[in-house]
Amino acid sequence: MTRSTLLRGTVCTLLLSAFSCMHALAEPVPRSINEIISLALKQNAELSALEKEAAAKQSLAIQVGTTSNPTLEFQGITGGLTGSPEERSVSIGVNQELSLNGKLRMRREALQYEAEVVQRQRDNAARLLKDEVGTVALEFLLVSKRKELAADLVKLNRDLVTITGERFKAGDIPELELNLARVELARAESRMLEVERERGPLRIKIASLTALDENDINLSDMSSVPVPASNSRDLVKQALIFRPDLQALVRDYDKAETETRLADAEALPNLTAGFFVQWQRGSTEVGGMSSTSSDTQLGLRVSMPIPVFDRNRGGRAASQSRLAAAGSRRLALERTITAEVESSLSRLSSAERIAGVFEQGIIPQLNENLKLTQEAYRLGEVGILSVIDEQKKFFEINDSYLSAQHNRRMAFIKLESAVSKDLTGGAK
Repeated sequence: MTRSTLLRGTVCTLLLSAFSCMHALAEPVPRSINEIISLALKQNAELSALEKEAAAKQSLAIQVGTTSNPTLEFQGITGGLTGSPEERSVSIGVNQELSLNGKLRMRREALQYEAEVVQRQRDNAARLLKDEVGTVALEFLLVSKRKELAADLVKLNRDLVTITGERFKAGDIPELELNLARVELARAESRMLEVERERGPLRIKIASLTALDENDINLSDMSSVPVPASNSRDLVKQALIFRPDLQALVRDYDKAETETRLADAEALPNLTAGFFVQWQRGSTEVGGMSSTSSDTQLGLRVSMPIPVFDRNRGGRAASQSRLAAAGSRRLALERTITAEVESSLSRLSSAERIAGVFEQGIIPQLNENLKLTQEAYRLGEVGILSVIDEQKKFFEINDSYLSAQHNRRMAFIKLESAVSKDLTGGAK
């Protein structure tokens, strides 16, 4: 019996250990915002489609710059149907169209620029996706922090209910104070349920962007956000260099410029040159006598349309208009980028100052006031309304502090998106 009991105890211990290990393995691994963004970039179908479209444009650029194939001509003539059976000839030739004024090269350049435009559009779509994923992840972290704050408030009110219950039993306070403490506890639990309800849609959104299971989403908190050392002018310069949407418009302008030169070149038609060989057989009758002869001839043909009626005036005018439109769009976007960077930097500086006010003076003093008020109520020096009021201040001010931290992090993400560059130096 002793051995059997010992064996059963050992088996139960092993089973409990296995269950605890399975529970630990079932916990989702915390992921940083950068990891979430990387997963979203890998799973995004639009980015993949734009990459394939850019590859297709590049292939077309190679094709359009290829010289056209030569044309093989075969010709046969017979006089059998016109009463001259001895008259016949056969010729074979090869014709080749020759592109003038570098048209093939300019067509290739135009399509290569178009392929680069699509690639830059893909990069800009990735930039916007990073901004979207970072925003949703920060909102999820904010709700998670608010849930922790709501849990702290629930714990404070449970402690308050315990204290009021002990003092009520001792006859120190009326039953009204105990009821007030219970009401505050119910309100705190209701807040916690409301916060948990906000996490659901955000979790679903992150799961759809990253192709993760909802149960596998667990974000790790971010460290403090560094303030960029660069000033507004330097950040604007960097944005004008790195922003992919501006790079796309620059390539579009280069394409329009190339098409303008191509339209001018199209005013001169292409030249067609050919080489042929002709075998000819004929007969000659003189005074009732006939003789036959055969000749072999080599020849060269050259043809070219005469640009009398069509000198591509409409095409040249259209290309000039497209060039002017591309320049206007680029200038407008440069102004927009400058405004985005300056406003994002201003929001970040303002959010940094607001968060600093909370961190330097408000939060430490708030925690101290709450401890003193709780202890004073325990000793009977203040009423329960003072404790309830201080706990409300604790929740509201800490909630405002979480919003300030969130706004600071959000402003930094918006600034990085506006500049299209990592401003943390790898610390993000």
